[in-house]
Amino acid sequence: MHIPSDVTVFTQVRFWLLVLCSLIFPAAIFITLFVRREFSKKTVLAFGLLLIVLAGVDIFVLRALSLEAQATPSLADDIVFSSELSIALYIFPAAFGTFGLNMVSHVLMHYLKQKEARFEAHRQQAAQKTRPVVAARHPRAPGVRRARPAIMVQRRRAAAHAAGNRQDA
Repeated sequence: MHIPSDVTVFTQVRFWLLVLCSLIFPAAIFITLFVRREFSKKTVLAFGLLLIVLAGVDIFVLRALSLEAQATPSLADDIVFSSELSIALYIFPAAFGTFGLNMVSHVLMHYLKQKEARFEAHRQQAAQKTRPVVAARHPRAPGVRRARPAIMVQRRRAAAHAAGNRQDA
C-alpha cells in the first residue's frame, strides 16, 4: 500500500533536514572538537559560526514543520510539532546556538586581548621615546642616611667658610 508523502510530516525532506541540522551535524562537530587534540583559532571560529547557522536553520525548519503538521491528517506529527512538546524541540537549536556563540566570542576575545597588548606596547614605546632619560634612583635601606654628592658637600663647605669670613671682618 502506498502512503502519500503529504499524510505526515515525518516522511518529508524538511523533517530529515531537521534531524540532520539538530542532531547529526552538531554531534559530528562536538565529536570532532573532543577527539582532535588541537585546533587553530580559525577552525574554532568556523565551527562556532556553523553551529549558529545550524541553529538558525533548525528554527526555520521547525517553524515550517509546525505549520505543515497542522495541515496534515496525521495526529502523530500534530503531537510532536503543534503541541507543547514542540517547545522542547527548540532546546536543541538554542543550546547549539549558544555553544557556537561562546566559541565565536572566545576567538574574538583572544584577538581583542592581543590587539590591546599590542596597543599598550606601542604606547609604552612612544612614551619612552618622548620621556627624558632620568637616572634611576635606588631605594635605600631604612635607617640609612642618604649619601650626598661630593659637589654639594664642597659647595656647603665653601658657603659656610664664606659666611664665617664675613662675621670675622
